[in-house]
Amino acid sequence: MFSFNQKRPVLLLLLWTILWQGQFLFAQQTNSASNPTKEQDLRRTVSRALNSLGVFYYEKQESAKAIETLEQALEYDPGNADLRTNLAMMYLEQQHFEKVLEQLDSVSGHEQDQRSLTALAVSTFALGKYDQAVLFYKKLVEQQPADPVLRLTLAVTLQLSGQSEESEKILKQLPNDITTQAQFHVILADAYRFRAKGPEAVAEYEKALSLAPVLPEVNYRLGVMQSELHNYQKAADSFRRELKINPDNANATYSLGAYYLSYGNDPEQARKDFEKALQLNPQHLGAYLGLMKIHLNQSQPAEALQLAQKAEGVGSGNEEFHYLKSRALNLLGKRELAEKELKTFEEMREKKTR
Repeated sequence: MFSFNQKRPVLLLLLWTILWQGQFLFAQQTNSASNPTKEQDLRRTVSRALNSLGVFYYEKQESAKAIETLEQALEYDPGNADLRTNLAMMYLEQQHFEKVLEQLDSVSGHEQDQRSLTALAVSTFALGKYDQAVLFYKKLVEQQPADPVLRLTLAVTLQLSGQSEESEKILKQLPNDITTQAQFHVILADAYRFRAKGPEAVAEYEKALSLAPVLPEVNYRLGVMQSELHNYQKAADSFRRELKINPDNANATYSLGAYYLSYGNDPEQARKDFEKALQLNPQHLGAYLGLMKIHLNQSQPAEALQLAQKAEGVGSGNEEFHYLKSRALNLLGKRELAEKELKTFEEMREKKTR
């Protein structure tokens, strides 16, 4: 069986051949309008090749390239439900919840698989559309009745949609233990976090920790919320507690490094944390950006540029990455390349504010 690395040249060759044929046909002004089936077949072939290339980029954790390629694939075959679901899952990973709904809005009920239902459930939940989220979580629970987290999430969603009695019925069917009670508060806190209700989210995370102090990931999420509320020391304390529970949490390690860099006045400790985060997760963009900042602050643009080259795959879709790379190139006297990166940064920032 070929690996994706082995398939890539074949995919690119196939894609090039298809696109060349398409250009040739266009240049020759053929009567494609009189042969719509052939045109549809060609478009679907292009779409399949682009979809495979998008999957290849996804497996390399190059999300920006994967999304761009899948968007191009969809242009050639807009009615393809599987392709829309692939793209929706990429948007979900990036927490672009509105785009998830846009992609899956045209996918009919009988075409909704577990992936699309999950994307719809999470996105409507995150956007506060709880009445809609209830419907999707009910379908997921029907498919996976033994999953307690799904049932807990449904219970929380029902409560948030004003259906408290239905929520209580589900909770009575679940184990009445401390961990289950704590997880209920975690899911409720997540809902508040998505809706930018920081104090409410903090209160629920703290309730969860009072019941189950060593529940993984909760201290990290609490730290993120404390940071967003500008309670930086409390945030750092939360990240440290998380690392005592799970020393291999790359996000908590990075977040503690970000605290030392921005508020703890300890760039050396920040560097150690960023490097450890990359050991735990070699694709952690935040850690790369943190190290680039340290090198730039220490007038070491060559080292910052080396990091940029390593992070190109995961950083190409991030505006701050291009800004920091521009700074490094500018300090190295590579003005033309620096201007190019700065232009990319400005275009991405402008697109974001539209």
